[in-house]
Amino acid sequence: MVRIYCFLFLSVLYRPVVAQVSKNTDTSHIYKAVDIFLVPKEGMNNFKIHWLNYLKEAKRDGRLDKAIHADHIFEVLVTKNGSLMDRGNGAKDLVLLDFLKMQKKWSPGIQSGRPICYLLKLKVPKELFDQVKMEELLVQGDLVKQELLEQ
Repeated sequence: MVRIYCFLFLSVLYRPVVAQVSKNTDTSHIYKAVDIFLVPKEGMNNFKIHWLNYLKEAKRDGRLDKAIHADHIFEVLVTKNGSLMDRGNGAKDLVLLDFLKMQKKWSPGIQSGRPICYLLKLKVPKELFDQVKMEELLVQGDLVKQELLEQ
């Protein structure tokens, strides 16, 4: 009798389980890491140095006026393919346009696996006109800022 119970118990235990599993036909992807910030090809620190050197050159050439450009913030659109372009808020400033012509494409920002547009804010520090050292200008937190554009 004990053998029969053991046999029945083991047969239930090792019996194959059949379950109905639905086939997943959803083609969307779920990403664990959703945000990758945009990055210039040579890195952000080199980009800041290039921006400040360009501003110093423009000031030396007389294209940068303290009355107009001190603490001015240029808004640049970084497109989904990494190109930099003027945001187009009114008058075109040749100082910015000339700088943008010299720039290489950036690695675009990624959100949920897709490239996205960013707004880049480039500041002309007023200290640039006061002969402040480059090292002091580089550490300013608001020299270059990135903002995600609403999709």
